[in-house]
Amino acid sequence: MVFWSRTMRGLLAFLFVFSECVFASTLIIDGKPTNAVPLGSTVWFVGNLDGKNVGMDFSVNGIKGGNAQLGAINSQNGQYVAPIAMPLGGKVTITGVTRTTPSMSAERVVQFISKKAATIYRVTPSRPSCGVTTFSIEGIDFLSGAVTQINGVTVPSVVNSATSMSATTTIKNTGNLAFTVFNASDAKSNVFDQVVVSSCSSTGSTGTGSTGSTGSGSTGTGSTGGSGSTGSGTGTTIPLPATDAASVSAARFLEQASFGPTPAQLSLVKQIGVPNWISQQMVMPASVIPNTTDLSVLQRGVFNNMASGQDQLRQRVIFALSQIFVVSQEKNPYANEMRPWLMSLSNNAFGNFRTLLREMSLNPSMGKYLDMGNSVIPAPNENYAREVMQLFTIGTVMLNQDGSVQLDAAGKPIPTYDQTRIAEFARALSGWTYGGNSATGLNWESFTTPLQPRDNYHDKKAKTLLLGKVLPAGQTTQQDFDAVMDNLFNHPNVPPFIATRLIRSLTTSNPSPAYIQRVANVFANNAGVRGDLAATIRAILLDPEARQDSPNNTQGFLKDPVLHSLGLIRALNGTVVDPTNMFWDYYLMGEKILSAPSVFSFYSPLTRLPGSSQYYGPSFQIYAPSMAVARANFLYQLISGNYGTMVKIDLTPFIAAAPNPTNLINLVDATLLHGRMSTSTRQALSAALATSSDNKERAIIALHFTAISADFAVHK
Repeated sequence: MVFWSRTMRGLLAFLFVFSECVFASTLIIDGKPTNAVPLGSTVWFVGNLDGKNVGMDFSVNGIKGGNAQLGAINSQNGQYVAPIAMPLGGKVTITGVTRTTPSMSAERVVQFISKKAATIYRVTPSRPSCGVTTFSIEGIDFLSGAVTQINGVTVPSVVNSATSMSATTTIKNTGNLAFTVFNASDAKSNVFDQVVVSSCSSTGSTGTGSTGSTGSGSTGTGSTGGSGSTGSGTGTTIPLPATDAASVSAARFLEQASFGPTPAQLSLVKQIGVPNWISQQMVMPASVIPNTTDLSVLQRGVFNNMASGQDQLRQRVIFALSQIFVVSQEKNPYANEMRPWLMSLSNNAFGNFRTLLREMSLNPSMGKYLDMGNSVIPAPNENYAREVMQLFTIGTVMLNQDGSVQLDAAGKPIPTYDQTRIAEFARALSGWTYGGNSATGLNWESFTTPLQPRDNYHDKKAKTLLLGKVLPAGQTTQQDFDAVMDNLFNHPNVPPFIATRLIRSLTTSNPSPAYIQRVANVFANNAGVRGDLAATIRAILLDPEARQDSPNNTQGFLKDPVLHSLGLIRALNGTVVDPTNMFWDYYLMGEKILSAPSVFSFYSPLTRLPGSSQYYGPSFQIYAPSMAVARANFLYQLISGNYGTMVKIDLTPFIAAAPNPTNLINLVDATLLHGRMSTSTRQALSAALATSSDNKERAIIALHFTAISADFAVHK
């Protein structure tokens, strides 16, 4: 819609002003247009120009990024944390300025409300019997003092945490129970009415069965893995299955080298062996990356390649490299601005790191994202010069070959570079522009060719790089670039730095120094070749520490949302139909495809494990309580079929096994965990299954509880 006015402003839209035209684009807060924002809550601002996402720099009441009194906003992802206390006037104005040229601005007035409402996601048991029952209520934003109402009646309740409550009542009649949580008299949660009391007969008794029997009362409990079922069952159970060592080994490998085991890939690895599977994958043609200007089409293509591409190892390495060499649609909002970056990652996944570094440095996608495109004298931009050292090649401190930090005489880490070196690198990398009509001057952004050298815009003074390397005055743009690439590629930090980053992405967050050194040695010199990525990947995956199928407690990593959900889909032989509408869910979980919030990607590689800071746990950075709940809810939607238009999963085998809980548990164990289910998970599943007699619901419970358990969520 086009409005011919310079001043019109809508409360439910961003109005982008350009020349004589005002373009309206919808402002979305948490997916639902609203004016009332609870104090202390977190919401998201998404700017769209003519239906396209556009990156913006935000301010609050004219203050860039806002502050604690007005609320703080992150321009990388639009996340706004509302103030705790009511600001003057009860409202603020969010202003967004596009990063494109010519710039356009928009405003949004945010009105605050004083109370914060809770949200209920799940209530268990969902099929209770009559009698005294304590319900577990899961959700978000449960505040201290919150109370629960069931069918409009306040019942005794306890707030366990911001995401968990307990409520106790005496059930006397059949029918639906509607749950509501009140944080205050005027802060009411959603009404959750999916709890059903179907029977009030034979209540109050609990049967106990031995292995292979069915409980006699409303709930049967078995001595091994919770045999017995709710008031019915066949009385026949399958013994706890023996662990198939070959399946465990193949599954662990595929969790590292792909987006998760599928039945077909498991069979293939067991048949031909890990080394041969790697060799086959490395010569397999790369999946096609859509050539489009539509970002949603590109996102779907990338997601589908990860979910079902035959070149799984390449896709997994692309995923790892994309979190080292970061480009994001937060600044490059169109598909043609992102595709060159993806092509470089795909083409060089098994090539030489030197080639990847050179191509990425002159990649037009990176040229825009980190501002090396049109970085010219007299004040060249320092962004790429900084990040190519900090994140792409050497890191901030000197390393030994085993990844340990080198210390000076005072016991302090030795820095690899300083601000002076950043400035020198920026001058050495000046004078590059985009391909275009001018062969001698500067061109506007174009993404069809690598960046082009322009000597007239290059700093020709002498520069000093790393390790005392001096570039003489008078060199051309290309000569200085080549010298920078050589200086970085041959730096002693590169082998251990890149080895550590790739190991953490593929196999374990806390590799031993010996593991890092073995891989770094291959990177440094594989039959006389430095930077051989194929050999490096092979060394990572075949290392004894990676192939140890009885790992210790410090090995492995928490799967991020993409690895977690795709691993589930692939294990269940699911089919991705159209993932477009799921990307919002990935955004809420902190990992929207192609939309890293910063140059550090979705989470920093230096994030420490919560509660055990001596260990690294990068993906825990996006596993805060609210994100954990969002992830659990997302997996439930996938399994239950609520996302059936996006992903199709066949529950038939699990429904067929559901009349006997042990049979169902064993089938889920074999499908998702390949016989590695822990005793605690098995016991929890048995108790959960005893709450339902509906076979489909039992199948969903078993799959969902296993999918969100540490057994499946953590790769060991």
